[in-house]
Amino acid sequence: MAARVFVCLLTSDGGSLTAAELVRLLQVSPASVSKAIGYLEAMDLVGREPDPGGRRERYVIDDDTWLRAWRTDTGAHAELARAAQRGVALFGADSPAGTRLGQMGQFFDWLSGEMSGSRLTDTVKGDALTVLAALVHAARPLTVDELVRALGLSVNRVADALAAIEEHPVVADPLALLHTEPGTYTVTTRSDRLSPAQRAALVPS
Repeated sequence: MAARVFVCLLTSDGGSLTAAELVRLLQVSPASVSKAIGYLEAMDLVGREPDPGGRRERYVIDDDTWLRAWRTDTGAHAELARAAQRGVALFGADSPAGTRLGQMGQFFDWLSGEMSGSRLTDTVKGDALTVLAALVHAARPLTVDELVRALGLSVNRVADALAAIEEHPVVADPLALLHTEPGTYTVTTRSDRLSPAQRAALVPS
């Protein structure tokens, strides 16, 4: 819920909304909005300001949000990155909101890696894409040993690539890595990339 509230604020025309507006947009209870706002305020991602002409408060995202996010280690940056990517799909990458969400997603994905001590180097990213391509081409679950033999990479490089995909799901977008059993992997499409209606429309009649 906190991520949904954050995305609503980020994509609003003025970067701010009242609690009532959030309730109406998200179609949730006032208590849910209040709890989400409290969580975001604890992360120092959302501020408050008086609503001109009224006694209500407006929740706002200002220009210092990203700097405060860097200073606040909350462990929720990866969740915000995933929410931003869902927003890009919803609004379209070329829309103003989609552009802002794309930038936000990249920032929080990078921040999540930095905060967790991850070092997603170009080599690891390249290996991750190679592993994904192998899983797509094979069209069946593969073990780590099978990936090592087929790709000519070391066990450590394959393991690092798989770990990178799991820690940074955006690397695999629009695919998702799945464990079919211990040490065996396959890929599927991300569940948030298509709505239920879109999935249904793609099923042969």
